[in-house]
Amino acid sequence: MKSVLNIAVLILAFTFAANAGNADNANKKKLYGTWKVEAPDAPYDYQEGEIKFYKEDGNDMIKIMTTYDVIMGKNLKVEGNKVSFEFEVEYELCTAKLEMKGNKMTGMVETVEGNIPVTLTKKK
Repeated sequence: MKSVLNIAVLILAFTFAANAGNADNANKKKLYGTWKVEAPDAPYDYQEGEIKFYKEDGNDMIKIMTTYDVIMGKNLKVEGNKVSFEFEVEYELCTAKLEMKGNKMTGMVETVEGNIPVTLTKKK
């Protein structure tokens, strides 16, 4: 009887883990596309721009386009509605931690100089 219970618990755990992965993949697909970026507290050159999330050769890609620069992001993670990734600005590592709600994302970019609030709106 104990082994039947253990098997049932394992099956439930596997089912929940598989469903969580499916939800993360669905949210990642919603993420793909171009997003308008607004960060009014950032240095002037980085206050506005676009971020493009896409897949290339099976890899998740992040291209950040500012007024004067194009920066490639890395380490994209999507867990539920939480999105995070890293990128470098002037040789300093920055980490974006965002929450996706429909066609908007809000959150912070962690920099060596402090956190910067950021809002992304998906372009059509």
